[in-house]
Amino acid sequence: MALPYEYKALSHDDEIRLLHLKSGPDDGIHFTLHAIRLSDKPSYEAISYCWGDAADTREVRCEGKLLHITNSLYTALKRFRKNDAVRVLWADAVCINQTDIKEKSSQVQLMDRIYLQPTRVLVWLGEDMSGLEGLDECIRVGSGLLPPEHFEFDDIYPISRNIFREAWQLRHDGQPNFNDHDWRPMANLLCRPWFDRRWIIQEVALADDSVPRLAMCGDMEFSWNDLASVAYRLAAYGISQSLAGMSATNSCAPYMASFFTDGARPWKMLGALFMTYMLKKYRHEGPGGTLVDCVTATFIFKCSDPRDHLYSLLSVPYEDSSGLKADYALPIEEVCMNFAVATLVSGQNLKVLSLAPHTTLLPGGQQPSRLALPSWVPDLACQGLVDVLISYTIRPQLFHAGGEEKPNVRISPDRRLLHVRGRIVDKVARMAQCRLDLPVPTLEEVHPRTGFHSLFKKRFVNWVDECCDVAGVKYWSKNAEAASTGREEESEQDAESRRGFLETLICGMTGLRDPAPEELLAATRVYVDYHFDYFTEGFELPEEVRETILTYGSLVEQSLLGMAECRRFCRTEQGRLGQVRAEAREGDVFACIVGAEVPYLLRPSTEREGVYVLVGESFLLGVMQGEAMSDARYETIDITIE
Repeated sequence: MALPYEYKALSHDDEIRLLHLKSGPDDGIHFTLHAIRLSDKPSYEAISYCWGDAADTREVRCEGKLLHITNSLYTALKRFRKNDAVRVLWADAVCINQTDIKEKSSQVQLMDRIYLQPTRVLVWLGEDMSGLEGLDECIRVGSGLLPPEHFEFDDIYPISRNIFREAWQLRHDGQPNFNDHDWRPMANLLCRPWFDRRWIIQEVALADDSVPRLAMCGDMEFSWNDLASVAYRLAAYGISQSLAGMSATNSCAPYMASFFTDGARPWKMLGALFMTYMLKKYRHEGPGGTLVDCVTATFIFKCSDPRDHLYSLLSVPYEDSSGLKADYALPIEEVCMNFAVATLVSGQNLKVLSLAPHTTLLPGGQQPSRLALPSWVPDLACQGLVDVLISYTIRPQLFHAGGEEKPNVRISPDRRLLHVRGRIVDKVARMAQCRLDLPVPTLEEVHPRTGFHSLFKKRFVNWVDECCDVAGVKYWSKNAEAASTGREEESEQDAESRRGFLETLICGMTGLRDPAPEELLAATRVYVDYHFDYFTEGFELPEEVRETILTYGSLVEQSLLGMAECRRFCRTEQGRLGQVRAEAREGDVFACIVGAEVPYLLRPSTEREGVYVLVGESFLLGVMQGEAMSDARYETIDITIE
C-alpha cells in the first residue's frame, strides 16, 4: 500500500510548486511537484476549475505516494495529460498545502503573480457535454449578429436605440437576428458550476491579452474570450432580457425557456460573465478600480470559504491601497471588519456603506441571518441580489448627495461605532411593496390576454399602480383616458410631477449608472402607458409606440430590472419620492452624509439614544445632487451609527 504524500515546506517568499503531469494513456494520474521561484519566470499553464464536492475524491500518485484530489481536478488532469510529454501545470488544490494555514495565506498573496505570468490559462468546465451540440456555431454566428464591443455610454447609447428595431425588421423579413438565434447551447453551457465561482475572476482576469484563455468541456475546446465577449454584449445592450422574454421588445422570445433552466441560472450567469469580462477589461485598459468596486461587481459569485468573498478579489484591482492581506487564521467577522475599517478610515471611502448591512433580498422584507457585526460593516457572506446605487470609481460619479466636501470618518476605539457628519433631511411615510414580493397574476386577471408575457406585463402594471398610490397620484394612462374623456394635455405642474415619478421609478439612471437622458424619461412614460393600455379592451399598438418601445424599451428595462426590482418605492413626510431597501420601515430617516454619493436610510437605535442603525442606501428625489447640503432648513450634525 502506498504511503501518503507529505508536503515539504517552501523556502522563499516567492516560491510556488509546479505540477509536472506525467504522460501516458493509462487511467492512473501520476505527477511530481517541484518548488520554483516566480522570479525565475518559470514556464507553466495555470488551471481554472471548480473544486466540486470535497467528499468526491480520487486517488492519484504524487512522487509515487498517495494523494487524494477532488474528482473535478482528476478529470481535468486526465483531459490535460499529454500522450508523449510531461505537462507543467499549476493547480491550487495540489500546488498549495491546503492543510497548512500559514502557507495557504502566503500563497494566496502570490495569486496575482501566479496568474499574471502563465503561458496559458486552461479553463476546465467538466466532462458533461450534454446539450452543447452546435456550441461553436452558436458562439461564432451569435457573435456576428451582435453589435460591437463598447464600454462607454456615449458609444453604447446610440447603438442601443437602433439594434432592437433592426432585429424586429430582420425577423419580419425572415432574416437571421439575435432575438431568433438559437442560443440554447450557450445557455446550457452556463449551467456548469464554474461560472459563478468567485476565484475564477482573478484566474481569467489577471494576465494580459497575450495569454490565451482556452476553455474546455469534455472533448470540446473554445476561446474563453470569445464566449465572454458574447456574454458582455448580450448584457451591456440589454439583449439578455430580450432573450429571456422579460422585455417588451421581444415578449415572444423563441428560446426563453432555456434561460430559465435551473432557477434561471443561464440568465444569471450571463451577468456573472459580463462582470468578469468588465473587470478584466478595466484592469488592463482602464483606470483600474478599487477593492470596493470588485466586491460591488461580484455579488452574484459564490465561494465555499466566506473569507474568500474578499481574499479571492485582493489581486484584481490594478492598484490596491487597502493594505489587506489574506490571513486564514482570522475569523470571517474580523475579515469583514478589517475591510470596512481600511476602506472607511484609511481610504475615507464611503462607498463601502452601500454594501452594508448586506445586499441580500428575502421575501417580505425579512432580515437575513447576519454575522454579529455593526450595521455599517458589510457582511461579505451575506451579499446577494440587490445591485447598489453607487458608481464604480472607473466611471464618472453620478450622484453627489453629500455635497463636494471630503468625508470625515472616525471609528470608536472598540470598532463598534461609526462617527460621520451629515444632515437628517426626511422620514419614510409610506411604501409600496417590493416588486419581487408581488404575486404573479392569475390567468383570470389577464384574460383575454394569455401567455407568460401577459403575466409579466400585468405584474409590472400592478407594481406601478401601487407605486402611484404611494406617490399620491393615480397614474394617467394617456391612450385609455384620452379615449374616454378626450383629455390630451396635462398641466405643467402635472407634467413635472409625472417626470419626478418616472425618474424615481428608474432611480434616475441607466443600467450602466449613467444619468438618464430626458428622452429616456419620456420613453419611460410611453413604456409605462403601453403596459397599462395593453389590458384595455380593444387595444391596438400604435406604430409610434412600437417605435419608442423598440428604440428605448431595453434601456428602460435595464434600469427597472437592475435598480428598482429589489427596492421599495416610497413617499416621505415632506412629500419626496424615493426608493429604499426592502427592510425599510415607516419612520426610518434619510441622512445625507458629508462626502457620500447617495443618501442613507437610518433607524434610531432601540438601545442607545442619539445613535442610529444603518438600514441601507437609498434614492431620494431632490437631494441626489447635494441640494440638502445647501438648504438652510437642515443642520449638519454628528451622526453615530452602531
